[in-house]
Amino acid sequence: MAAEDNEVVLRVERLKAFYTSSRGLVRAVNNITFEIRRGESVGLFGESGAGKTTVALAILGLFESLSRRYASIAANEDSKRLWELRDNARKRGLTSDQIGQELPGIEGHIWFGGRDLLTLNEKDYRQIRGNEITYVPQGSTKSLNPYSNIAEQTAESLWAHDIDNTLNERVVMKRVLQALDLIELGDVDLRKTMKPSQFSVGEDQRVLIAMALIPDPVLMIADEPTTAVDMAIQQRILEAIQIVRREMHLSMLIISNNQGTISQTCDKVGVMTAGHIMEFGPAATVMNSPGHPFTRAFIMSNPTMQVIRKIKEKKLRIRGIPGKPPDLAETIAGCPFKERCEYAQDICRELKPEYREVEAGHWIMCHRYEELPAW
Repeated sequence: MAAEDNEVVLRVERLKAFYTSSRGLVRAVNNITFEIRRGESVGLFGESGAGKTTVALAILGLFESLSRRYASIAANEDSKRLWELRDNARKRGLTSDQIGQELPGIEGHIWFGGRDLLTLNEKDYRQIRGNEITYVPQGSTKSLNPYSNIAEQTAESLWAHDIDNTLNERVVMKRVLQALDLIELGDVDLRKTMKPSQFSVGEDQRVLIAMALIPDPVLMIADEPTTAVDMAIQQRILEAIQIVRREMHLSMLIISNNQGTISQTCDKVGVMTAGHIMEFGPAATVMNSPGHPFTRAFIMSNPTMQVIRKIKEKKLRIRGIPGKPPDLAETIAGCPFKERCEYAQDICRELKPEYREVEAGHWIMCHRYEELPAW
């Protein structure tokens, strides 16, 4: 592996992302750390509401502005007070821990290109978002403009970041065709002027990938790229992701609750529930020999054929995860998974587990990891 291939492109460090609601302060992401290296694909895997999309919005610099907007719409006095406390703490250079009060907004560090993105103003962030870091949103039907053709939409990010006015129509169209051809849309010369409604859902999803690729980004974030499509279309989308990663040597963050998506596209995976990363490590290790009780339970609740065979060999049974995730508007004592974990003991209920490296590159947040039966 070349030295540049080992370069850390993105490092998320002790990230917290809280927002206000009518129920109080919601701890959507709570003190997580992970990194992505050059050309590496990292997955965030877990149940709905685990905080995966919140991580993406935080990296893109959108979480706090959206949270403030929703808080202003709700017009909740307690929310207003908490946001005022947040602003006052920032002016004084203090964190929520330092003032002894949990607060909404973002805390921690997001290192990218030698800079902490959380220190940037919105003008500087715009030069990175949609250019160096791009995003493939969940659900193509709500993400594409039904009145604009796909060539125009694919080109938008190029024009938006052409600060020095160096681009022209010929250059832009060449890059549009290259991007659409790379994701294997087919007949791009003829179809570039067609609108989203004239394509299948799977083709629209690949157009979104092309839109994220055209600026030649360093990092692409894809949020549930295979949602609401059948297995055959899922495979085409996953193949497109693999092609662009290989051709562009692109770093990726893949967000999904689909085991097949994670297994097929990711080198490493972080497994999330209740705003925490419970397990992080090589995808082959985490998906085939999971160490955390939550990872095991989540994989068994919606298994692939490979997992089904393994379950039968071990004479286990396929089952869902009992109970429901904890309310993130309430303070969680101990392990976030304790109420649904068959291995939980008193220490799990009383003390939050340390997020620790149990093997090289394999991290676990569990008191009882060493005592668990082999998977």
